[in-house]
Amino acid sequence: MKNFLVKIPAGIRNGEKIRLIGEGKKGINGAKNGDLFIKINIENTEKYKLKGYDLYTDLLIEPWEAVLGTKKGIETIEKENANVIIPKGIKTGEKIRIEQKGYKDGKGGRGDLIAEIKIGFPNKLTEEQIKLYEKLKEVSGFRTEN
Repeated sequence: MKNFLVKIPAGIRNGEKIRLIGEGKKGINGAKNGDLFIKINIENTEKYKLKGYDLYTDLLIEPWEAVLGTKKGIETIEKENANVIIPKGIKTGEKIRIEQKGYKDGKGGRGDLIAEIKIGFPNKLTEEQIKLYEKLKEVSGFRTEN
């Protein structure tokens, strides 16, 4: 059994192959060895989904951030934070595009990181928080439409 150290080029696509010349089956009657092909299988993770060169992820925000708007950091595939502006009144399911933070295309460019908004809500509330929500319900006049 042989081990190979293989450099995976930036921007390689799902299903593409890497060819290792002369590392395949032994040639017959003194002929050169064949080539070894390694097929690339890019798997989505729980955090990122790849579509074309764009990466999709979820961005969790609090209810007050959705209502009031905010600036929030989001981790990119390089493990750096990109700051995004969350506009006032954003809804669950809306998407924010962070340009040039997606998958590399192998030609010096890259796709975008697309964050889908998910609004989280607290599971447990204090008595004071419950009273504030009840007061908000009373004064807001807002009702969803079905």
